[in-house]
Amino acid sequence: MSNDENTQHYARWRNSEVSRNFHRLGLLVAAIILMAGLLLMAKDALGVKFWDLIPADIPILAGGIAIGLTGIGLVSLAAYGIVRAVGWAIDKSI
Repeated sequence: MSNDENTQHYARWRNSEVSRNFHRLGLLVAAIILMAGLLLMAKDALGVKFWDLIPADIPILAGGIAIGLTGIGLVSLAAYGIVRAVGWAIDKSI
């Protein structure tokens, strides 16, 4: 296969309607997961009694927040990738 044939195949897939729709669906799924995770973190933060914290608890709390945000971001990214992979498989089968 020459380079032109690879480029044409890639351009056909990138410009297809299926690819565009699954990109949008993937963004929607990732946004829903992100918002649900942030809402759960906010609900949990409402239960924390900040006046009972001592200065030694602040780094632990910050670490927990960082780990939670990283986990939510990775799950959102994975869900986006899975939706795009399903879209790619469907587009290849058409």
